[in-house]
Amino acid sequence: MNITDMLPIVIPGIFIQIFIQAYYIRHCRQNKNLTQRQKTLFIAAIVIFNIPAAAFYLFNSRKKLTAGDSVLPVAETDEAISQGIFALLILAYEIFALLVIAKNTGNPFYPLIIGLLGTCFILMLAGGLPVRKRHTFLYYLLPALQILLILPADYLGNTFNPPFLVLVIVAGIINTMPYSTANIYSLACFILYFIAGIFKARRLFGLYYGDEVIGFLYANLMIFLLVYAVFYSLHKQLQTNRQLEAALDKIRKQSRELEKMAAVAERNRLAGEIHDAVGHTLTSAIIAIETGEKLLVQDGQKAREKFSLAKDLVGRGLADIRTAVQTIKKGEKKDFSSRLEALLAEIRQNTGLTVNCYTEITSELLSIQQNVLLNAIKECATNSIKHGRSTEIDLLLQEYRGNIQLSISDNGTGAKSIDYGFGLNAMAERVQSIGGTMNVSGTEGEGFTVNITIPAGTEKGVTPL
Repeated sequence: MNITDMLPIVIPGIFIQIFIQAYYIRHCRQNKNLTQRQKTLFIAAIVIFNIPAAAFYLFNSRKKLTAGDSVLPVAETDEAISQGIFALLILAYEIFALLVIAKNTGNPFYPLIIGLLGTCFILMLAGGLPVRKRHTFLYYLLPALQILLILPADYLGNTFNPPFLVLVIVAGIINTMPYSTANIYSLACFILYFIAGIFKARRLFGLYYGDEVIGFLYANLMIFLLVYAVFYSLHKQLQTNRQLEAALDKIRKQSRELEKMAAVAERNRLAGEIHDAVGHTLTSAIIAIETGEKLLVQDGQKAREKFSLAKDLVGRGLADIRTAVQTIKKGEKKDFSSRLEALLAEIRQNTGLTVNCYTEITSELLSIQQNVLLNAIKECATNSIKHGRSTEIDLLLQEYRGNIQLSISDNGTGAKSIDYGFGLNAMAERVQSIGGTMNVSGTEGEGFTVNITIPAGTEKGVTPL
C-alpha cells in the first residue's frame, strides 16, 4: 500500500484537525464558565491530542454548566454535545477508512474504493461542521450522497467485515439532523445495505445464502440496530432538551410579564385602598371648611366648630391612611355589622346626609368582601355629595340565591351620561377581583344608582340592622 493512496483521507483529515484545533481553542478561550487554569489545560490538551481532547472539552463543558446554579443554556450545551460526537465520528471514519484501504490493496476496484471513501469523507465534513447552514437543499442532499457513496465502497470491498464505516455515516446523520428526518435516512440506508450485502455474498462466495452468509447478515443487522438505537436515543434526548429549554424560556418570559402585571395591580390596589379610606374623610373636611367659611361672618362660634370638625376629619384621614396600610399588611377580620354601623354613623355625622339603610344578610363575609362593600358605600356617599349635591341616600344590602346584592341610590342631580373616574374604576376593579359585577345608572334630575353583586360567604352569624 502506497502512502499516496491514503491522501484522499489523510489530507482532508489534516485540514479538519487543524480547523477543529483552531475553532475549539478559540471557543475555550471565550468560555466564561471555566477558570484560567482550566482553559490553559484544555487548550494544551487540544493542541497535543486534537480531536479526542476537543470532544472531551465539549463534554466536560456541558458538565460544568449543568453543575452551575444559573439557568442552563440547554440548546447551547446540547449543541456542544453534538459537536463533540461529530468530532469523534470524524476520527472514527479516518481510522476505519484507512483500515479498509489497507485491506483492499489487491482489489481491482482499489482506486474506485479510495475515491468513494475520500469523497464521502469530504461530504461528511461539509454536512457536519458547526458552520453549516441547516434547512437548505444541501443540508438534506449531503446525507443522501454519503449513503450512496459509502454503500458501493462497502460492496466493492474484498472482505465481509462488520459495516463500521456505514455505521459511522448513519451515526453522523442521526447526530446532525432532526430525528424524524434521520429515521428516514437510517431506514433507507439499512434496506440498501441489507440488499447490497446479499449481492456482495453472491459476488464473493457465489451464493445468495448459506449458514455463514445468513449468520453474518444477522450479526450485522444486530450491530446496525444497536448503534442506531444508541445514537437515536441520545439525539432524541438532546432534541427533547432543546424543546424543554424553549418551553422554559417561554415560561420565564411569561413569569416576568406576570410579575410586572402583579406589580401594577398591587399599585392600583394600594391607590384604591388609600383613595377609599381617605377620600371620604377629606371630602367631609372640605364640606366642613366651606360651611365654616360661610358662617365666619354670621356666626363665629359655629364657624369655629366647623373648622374644628375639619381639623378632626383631616386627622382622621391621616389615621385612615395608617389603618389602610396596616389592613393591607395584616388583613382585617371584624364583625361586618359593627363596621357598617360605624361607617353609616360617620357619614351621617360628618356630611349631614340622611342615610336610609336596610340589610338582610345571613352569611359571614370574608374580610376582602367586607372591605369591597364598605369602600363602595363610602365612595358612593362621597360622590353623592361631591358631584350630585345629594341630601339623602338609600342603601339596600341583601342576600339572594348565594349572592350579596348592594344597591345604593341618591336624590342628587344625576346626569345624562356617566363618566368613570378613578374612584368608580377602582371600585369596579375590586368588585370584579372577587368575582362580582357592578352597574351604575342615572337619570338627569333623578340621581344615581349603583348596583353591586358579589358571591356570598359560607358562615352564619350576621344579624340584620
